[in-house]
Amino acid sequence: MAVKDWFKDYFKETGDINKRRLKKLVLSAPFWILSAAVILIAAGCIRYAVLTGNRSDTRMASVWSQGSQVAYRHVVVYAKGSRAEGDRSPFGYIDQDVSLGRTEILSIRTALQNVVDSQDKAKKNKGLSDNGRPVGWEDCFSSFLNADVSTVSSDANAMIGTTEAQIVAVDGNFKAFHPFEYLSGGFLPEVIVDQDQIVLNDVLAWRFFNSYDVVGTRVSIFGHEFVISGVVRESSDSISKTSGTDSPRAYIYFSALEKYYVPADQSDTGDLESVESVESDAAVIAPELGACCYEAMLPELVNNVSVTDVKTALPNYNAADPKLYVMTPTGSLNVYKVWKYMVPIGATDKMIDGFEFPYWGKALQLTIRHLFVDIILVAAGLVLLFIGIVTAVLRGKKFAKNNIVDPPAKTEEGDEGPN
Repeated sequence: MAVKDWFKDYFKETGDINKRRLKKLVLSAPFWILSAAVILIAAGCIRYAVLTGNRSDTRMASVWSQGSQVAYRHVVVYAKGSRAEGDRSPFGYIDQDVSLGRTEILSIRTALQNVVDSQDKAKKNKGLSDNGRPVGWEDCFSSFLNADVSTVSSDANAMIGTTEAQIVAVDGNFKAFHPFEYLSGGFLPEVIVDQDQIVLNDVLAWRFFNSYDVVGTRVSIFGHEFVISGVVRESSDSISKTSGTDSPRAYIYFSALEKYYVPADQSDTGDLESVESVESDAAVIAPELGACCYEAMLPELVNNVSVTDVKTALPNYNAADPKLYVMTPTGSLNVYKVWKYMVPIGATDKMIDGFEFPYWGKALQLTIRHLFVDIILVAAGLVLLFIGIVTAVLRGKKFAKNNIVDPPAKTEEGDEGPN
């Protein structure tokens, strides 16, 4: 019986201790709820600030607006195209409804130039410049493909290195839309001086030369030699690296891609004379190329009107059934725009299905998805904060009632008895 009573008393005492511990935990619930709320809100806000800070390309319009009384907006048009040989062939033009060729881009430039000219009544010289460039605003277009890049050396005994890299073909003032860190040299000039210039990113330059000071060195693409005019470092944050900035990349002129690219089935000619003949006539042999991305930096007197202006300038654009994807990076990372992009869930994904995005487009989309998670974290934190405050208030009222309205009884010695 003694052993039985011992076990009975032991479990009774243990149960009483666990009950008191549970009661303390329940009474301290407001503290834990408020702590969790603060952690969620802080984590969401800090991540939001860091992620938006990493996307400097979304703030290029504010750079253009500095010192000007007119605001600017960065508008992007993504088009579709065909690739005859996978990602190692350029973006091919399909038709006017879904693709952007040089004809469509010239039409867009002319229409947007008319819009910009109409905003300045005092302007005398209106229209595009003599070389067909925008006046009072900027634009560029680009495409990309993968290709083998090789080092070139005059030393017959030198080791020739070859690696696959992404080749971005650009036209216009590309650097006005995409901020780079310049490690040596500069970017491709807007007005072509030497069509055979090329810019390497830091990954490709280091892989070939273990150095960034390589301006003037030559590399070969499509069997043609290009002269390195600069080395740039792209964004190095984790989202940018996931989107491709940690991969080797080179930038050439769009016209160089049109001139020197030769389809694989026509490049294997068997003798040097035939190769030179094919290369010199590549623009005729190769199919018409299209741009996957067109960008414009436009002044606007009315907020967001530039997006409408671009849509109006697009040939055959149907707002009810758009075949081209038009968006603006300017202000795209604020809470409202992020929510609108993500909700309803899957609606934007359906809209952009079938489009190929360059690394900067992928980085922006991935950033928006991360920011949406941060918004959810902050929203959950605010809900917990409300619950924690309500719980704390109710707990405080109960404590006040037990100790003021119904004070505890006094013992004969004058001490307070248990609650």
